[in-house]
Amino acid sequence: MTELRSAGPATPDPRRRTAAAFVLIAVAMDILDTTIVIVALPDMERDLGAGSTVLQWITAAYTLTFALTLITAGRIGDRIGRRLAVQIGILSFVVTSAVCALAPNAEILVAGRVAQALAGSLILTQALAIFQVEFPEAERPGVLGVFGAVLGSAAVLGPILGGVLVAADIGGLGWRTIFWINLPIGLVAFLGVRRYLRESRAARPPALDPGGLALLTLALFALLLPLVQGREFGWPWWGFAMVAAGFVLLVVFARSQVRRERAGAVPLVLPRLWRERSFVGGLGIVLTFLAAFMSMFFVLNYYLQVGLGFGPLGAGLTLVPSAVSTVVFSLLSTPLLRRFGTRVLTVGALVGAVGLLLLTATVQLADDALRAWWLAPALLLVGSGMGLVTAPVIDVVLTRVPADDAGAASGVLNTAEQLGAALGVAAVGTVFFGSVGAAGPGGQTELADALGAALWVNIGLMLLSAALSLLLPRRIRRRSAEEAPV
Repeated sequence: MTELRSAGPATPDPRRRTAAAFVLIAVAMDILDTTIVIVALPDMERDLGAGSTVLQWITAAYTLTFALTLITAGRIGDRIGRRLAVQIGILSFVVTSAVCALAPNAEILVAGRVAQALAGSLILTQALAIFQVEFPEAERPGVLGVFGAVLGSAAVLGPILGGVLVAADIGGLGWRTIFWINLPIGLVAFLGVRRYLRESRAARPPALDPGGLALLTLALFALLLPLVQGREFGWPWWGFAMVAAGFVLLVVFARSQVRRERAGAVPLVLPRLWRERSFVGGLGIVLTFLAAFMSMFFVLNYYLQVGLGFGPLGAGLTLVPSAVSTVVFSLLSTPLLRRFGTRVLTVGALVGAVGLLLLTATVQLADDALRAWWLAPALLLVGSGMGLVTAPVIDVVLTRVPADDAGAASGVLNTAEQLGAALGVAAVGTVFFGSVGAAGPGGQTELADALGAALWVNIGLMLLSAALSLLLPRRIRRRSAEEAPV
């Protein structure tokens, strides 16, 4: 088996914290674009003539492409150098953001979002590998905690920043400013990475696995397409056939990875990773929790703007309580994990579920008299759950993974995060828009009922996350050198 050890200086770089800060700026830019579009969707719908299905694709195309390319992007960084890969990713992200900003129609915008995600995958996959290489083992839990906090905080700050930018209407650009903002952010990140980050790459970089990537891409596309398009076409038989084919392709993919490993080649997803209980359980939590959280933003924002007539700024500012509590509890979560173990994840998922339940009750009881501040208690709870789960779960997933497999495991973890977001928006968006039926902008009651139906799906996903967390070992013990596989 090819070893995945990293080549580079053995001594810690004294500039590693500065370098990490600029890498995190690039990561934040990446993650912001998963949610920053949410508050702009109604404006995009009017400006570009996009229907509800296209709106789902504007969001899901980014996260799904992310999910499908992260592992391969990590392999590219191992081969050409992580610093170079990050620089290419940042510059490409800036260019593709400009494509989105200039998009004359919805089709070009969706294509631009796909290209954005391809560039973004080069950034996100390198971050964890860079932290693994540049920081001594004693410092890694801290930097992983900050990384998790950045992921969660950027996701919840996206709609707020988007609302501010759309409302400001700088230069009459409207929703297009949410993409133009990436140019100055990307430039700062690029210059900082170029100056402060040293190069590293795998000593024996694994070969790419195009066959495995093709199988995984086909499988996930077969699962996602019917969710997004099925309602528009009246749930045809071919949609159910595609879902069945998707599961079959996942089984074929899993077997191909086992055969590749037995043949002495490095598979796209290492089969031995699935033997670690904390790895498998943590991925399940990532998938279900982010599916619930990200799709909640999608449907709630649509209701606030289309159902209640909030502007983009009002909708964005409504989400401030969730952003504040996410940041606070992300910073608290790592020490809480050390003290109380994985039950922190259970508490976080349950707090998130209670927050969603309170959100559902508030919307249903308030009806069209709803005021933004009435949602604050519920959103504080949802954000607290986000902070308690997203930051520590990274450490939970990676803590028992051998050092040689850390890069592959990080790729799978990042893939699970984006796949959960994509599937959540597709599934919950389908329930929401399916429940709306023929209700137009004036159908506030129908939209409120649709939001309630969608939020019950979110609550179920949160409770599933809590149940999965109970299967984890109470205390996460790091793998010792003696336990590492030969």
